[in-house]
Amino acid sequence: MRNGGPSRRELLAWAGGGLACGLILPRPALARPRDAEYALRQFIGEATITPGRLTLDLPEHSDTGTAVPMTVGVLDAKGPNDIPRELHVVADGNPRPNILSVWFERDCGRPEVSTRIRLESAQSVIAVAVMPDGHFWRAEREVTVNFGACAEVGTGTDQEVREFKPVPRVSVPKTAKRGEVISIRALISHPMETGLRLNAFNTWVPRRIVEQFACRFQGRDVFRAKPYPAISTNPYFSFFTTAEASGVYEFSWLDTDGTVFTASAPIEVS
Repeated sequence: MRNGGPSRRELLAWAGGGLACGLILPRPALARPRDAEYALRQFIGEATITPGRLTLDLPEHSDTGTAVPMTVGVLDAKGPNDIPRELHVVADGNPRPNILSVWFERDCGRPEVSTRIRLESAQSVIAVAVMPDGHFWRAEREVTVNFGACAEVGTGTDQEVREFKPVPRVSVPKTAKRGEVISIRALISHPMETGLRLNAFNTWVPRRIVEQFACRFQGRDVFRAKPYPAISTNPYFSFFTTAEASGVYEFSWLDTDGTVFTASAPIEVS
């Protein structure tokens, strides 16, 4: 440091340090409980929401908020009328309340989805299911976090994030019995840059996330999801469907930049 104050190089070094520790550079304001409730109402309007029927599996405590495992499902689902049309998850302590929206098909086999999410602080995570009979079921869990996700929500320069080449990976059983409920897993390497991280020049790194994910079979949807920036780096989804015929499952991920990444996997059904 010189008598006239810090040099440009020193300022940039301090800025970089602030990115690592999350102490020097400003952060976006966190959502509040009313923001989470407002986000839910954008999906379901003024409908009455009843606690119950949903399972929301999250750890009570996580050392880091960058990749918290989450599973959401419907209890005692026995038929198509127990398959939610939509499922929405929000949180009341992240910079933005929305976490995930999911659309199930009536032959999904088991109305359940697993993924990994980002949490900035101790907060409530809320899930709401929109059922075919017009009911709205709700589940809520409190999660404590030692180190929030926003302090280490992404890495790399603007150019590195922009030029990153995602690679998808999927897992589908090679064979199944007709009518068998099978598990499908899909993952894509992706920075999931939230647009809430400052670079060394104290400007926001542009947002780049997976905007939509879909699995299709014989031209029809099996499972659809809309991830928000609260879904962790390298977004992962595990879900279920019913094996009805031999064919090929097709997967697609829509990037913020408009690129669609695809993968496929065959299955033999007997």
